[in-house]
Amino acid sequence: MIRLMEDINLQNYTLILPSVAVGNVGQLSVDLLISNLNLQKIGQIFSPAFVPIVGANAYHEGSSELITAIDIYVGVKECVVVLQIRSPYVGELTGFFDHLVRFVIERKIAKVIILASSYDYEKRDIQPQHLKLRYVASSGIQSENGQLFDDLSWISHKPKVTSDTRQEGKLQIPGGGFAKSIFNFLSHADIPCAILFKFCSEGDNIADAVALVCYLNQWIRVLGTNSDNLKYPPSWKHLFGKPPPHNIY
Repeated sequence: MIRLMEDINLQNYTLILPSVAVGNVGQLSVDLLISNLNLQKIGQIFSPAFVPIVGANAYHEGSSELITAIDIYVGVKECVVVLQIRSPYVGELTGFFDHLVRFVIERKIAKVIILASSYDYEKRDIQPQHLKLRYVASSGIQSENGQLFDDLSWISHKPKVTSDTRQEGKLQIPGGGFAKSIFNFLSHADIPCAILFKFCSEGDNIADAVALVCYLNQWIRVLGTNSDNLKYPPSWKHLFGKPPPHNIY
């Protein structure tokens, strides 16, 4: 169920959401977008597929506003609506996907961008090794933005071809959570959509999130020229918990 606290015209907006994936890079990237664009919370999504949580405001210390498992934020100036997903999925996702598709169609949202990540060791390219960002685009996105992607020297993630060359390659993003599933679901509903993701390993994934946000900004330019100087949300001070107590040494 999607509940909006404020009815805002979202026609021609871009919907951005993370896939719960390796290193939580998509979720960290959304944190950066919400913090740096000062996005306004306008609603929540309640789904039995995700672990329910509630907690303190992640972006404004001292605020009495609570956050939940899936919150909806909007930037009117930037024409973006952003979902933040803060808990793992533990159930069937079809219902969640259905609600999302209806929301996109009813609100006449222009396109959907999924931010994700994939296991670093799955990167199959030999050259260039330092470019670890990839995109997957639906036919609608590709026809409209393909030339821009080429001009930006973006690398399209290719479906993995099986040993039987008669079979069509299958899109695989190992460690990418539900990115592939929701991309296929949206594509089948004729909704323009894309996945932007980064190859990474588990650990301190802040740099990966910054890189993914900068990658996104090359396309939709919501951060202008400020993507090189991003501020971190106050909740990131607790990413790795408290330091170990001195008396253990």
